[in-house]
Amino acid sequence: MGQPDITEIAAGLKDWDFLNKLPQELNGFSLQPSSGIKGQILNIASYVNESMRCRLDLTYTCETFDFVPLKTVGLHVYREERLFYRDRDKFAQLVLEQLPRLLHELDRAQKHSMNYEARSIGFEGWEYWHSLPKRIGNYELFITPDNPLAYLNGSYIFLDYTDFGHQNQIYFAYNIYRNEIFAEFKQRGIPITTTMFDVPGNVKDERKLDMLAQLIDAHLAKALQDLEKS
Repeated sequence: MGQPDITEIAAGLKDWDFLNKLPQELNGFSLQPSSGIKGQILNIASYVNESMRCRLDLTYTCETFDFVPLKTVGLHVYREERLFYRDRDKFAQLVLEQLPRLLHELDRAQKHSMNYEARSIGFEGWEYWHSLPKRIGNYELFITPDNPLAYLNGSYIFLDYTDFGHQNQIYFAYNIYRNEIFAEFKQRGIPITTTMFDVPGNVKDERKLDMLAQLIDAHLAKALQDLEKS
């Protein structure tokens, strides 16, 4: 038997009792109804906190025929790796069970931390970032090391400068599996890779953040200026 068409999934939303069980408000997030189909994605429902620039979209994708939550924090948009399900009822059951956790992970008013693998790097005692300006031109300091964002594939975003008006961004992340620090740009919302701020895994842990600080001092201002060029 083939997979159901995305339009069939959309048509079935009106009879899905799961949607009636979702709370209207939870942890500062407000429930919004389906926004329909966009490309290969059906938006089933969303929880949104506009003041924090965070949202959780419950989606179905015909790319992989899965139901999956989609997380957004600022310009970071990524799928919840632990909740891919083709079975609609199983997806509904687990979303209802884990909704408080999912929203807590997005809630920037709550404090978050990295896994124990990152302790040897010394993020908790890194004073340098406090000297960074809260704004650089159109960019605002959105994510800081005292409240990192658990991202994809073992990475934690710990610094993020974003120009939300133009969707330009630089973010810095630490990957617990590769034991390395790296950065990535977005220009008009399009990701751009860079090695400009790389701190490889073979650098001693106690030296990693000092090396990063030197790279930020040398390159950050110009990198942000360059992103503004079309």
